[in-house]
Amino acid sequence: MTHESDETDLLIVGAGPTGLAAAVDALRYGTSVRIVERRAERAEYSKALVVHARTMEVFERLGCAQAVLSAGAKFRALHVHTIPRRKRTRVDLLDRRWGDTRYPFWLSVPQYEVERALEGRLAEMLARTQSNHGPVVEWSTELVALDQRESHVIASVRGPDGVVREHRARWVLGCDGGRSTTRELIGVSMKRADLGVTFALADVHTDSELAGDEGHVVMADEGLLLIVPMPAEGVWRLIAQVDSAGPELDASRWNELVTRRSGIDLRVRSMGWSSRFQLTSGVSDALRRRRVFLLGDAAHVHSPVGGQGLNTGVQDAHNLLWKIALADSEKLSPTQREALLDSYASERHAVAEAMVRGTERMTRVLTGRSRFAFGALRRVAPFALKIDRVMDQLGRGVGMLDLRTGGRRLANPELAPGVRLHDRVTALFPTLLRWNGRSLLVRPDLVVAEPGSLPHQSEVTVTEAGSV
Repeated sequence: MTHESDETDLLIVGAGPTGLAAAVDALRYGTSVRIVERRAERAEYSKALVVHARTMEVFERLGCAQAVLSAGAKFRALHVHTIPRRKRTRVDLLDRRWGDTRYPFWLSVPQYEVERALEGRLAEMLARTQSNHGPVVEWSTELVALDQRESHVIASVRGPDGVVREHRARWVLGCDGGRSTTRELIGVSMKRADLGVTFALADVHTDSELAGDEGHVVMADEGLLLIVPMPAEGVWRLIAQVDSAGPELDASRWNELVTRRSGIDLRVRSMGWSSRFQLTSGVSDALRRRRVFLLGDAAHVHSPVGGQGLNTGVQDAHNLLWKIALADSEKLSPTQREALLDSYASERHAVAEAMVRGTERMTRVLTGRSRFAFGALRRVAPFALKIDRVMDQLGRGVGMLDLRTGGRRLANPELAPGVRLHDRVTALFPTLLRWNGRSLLVRPDLVVAEPGSLPHQSEVTVTEAGSV
């Protein structure tokens, strides 16, 4: 489809979950958007598979939480096999002290279903505004050059007809993955660390009698094995540490591998999508160059342990879009404007560094790269996982609810049946919240900011009963 305008507020490069979330958020602020994607069509396989509680809170703000929920399935439990074929510890994920969230669970949902939910929300918003341009995903369309000016960026974009045309945008968002063209064009590097581990991955159809909402982590001498339930009945995601020079795994070999490492008879009958990859991780040296920003895998790549990738990218977008909208509103001085936009880079770079380092450490332990730590973990885990505080961290901690980004997340307690605090803070710009005798400055991404650090456009008072 040909784009009807050669000028928008935002040019978003990449139509994965990060780019689509950024587009939805932009429309909430009345920001015009163009989305280009170098792939020819939406992938019908899923790299990412887990959506966490804090990301569900973002989807709630974007208006697509129910669509994501309906496409997924909640993890009821996680079985940790520390002595394969003999002993496992069951961690009940739904019966944990998650605290102040409407989404106390890990959600198994394929990446393409998340993308469909976001695209559906985009279509709804576009129909309501009756806009004549964007956000329409332009497939087989790629960014080839950038020329940054004082007040805008001139982007050269090659369409499916092979013709390069210029597009003028106030801001460019690089959401184009680990091999980001945007990152290269602005001269930002990403130093990747090789974790020395090869994984094989496959989505398999089985006749297994395993509980379809419970996952398995197997710490075998031969290598790590993850058995992850997918929403479709009888379909599982298998992720196994393998020898880099080992044979390709077909359905029969996968079945043998699972049985050998875990003692589970998965009865794999066929395979869908499969992949094999070397684990690397890294963070881009910078996340902003003047009017161009990097988000998602363009900004950080890491081990899949913990399922943090899609979630971090969506949260990158939610952190940035309100800042761009406020910067464009002319409510800030030039100095305040630059400081606000720079805060995206500083806040999200810190989050990415912590996430990458954390997943690196856990990957090295779980894959036996540190044999002493691996042995100690196998001995200690069965006892540690019986401690409520440790088990709760598997829920709330992995669910990213305690993650700090320029401040702490605003708590979301239930104020009345079916009503939570986040429901009362709906402003698109910073809000002064008066709640139970306290005054809090709340950012649009539901982070409590320092008093006086931002202008506020509205004031909300919430009583203990939840009335306004």
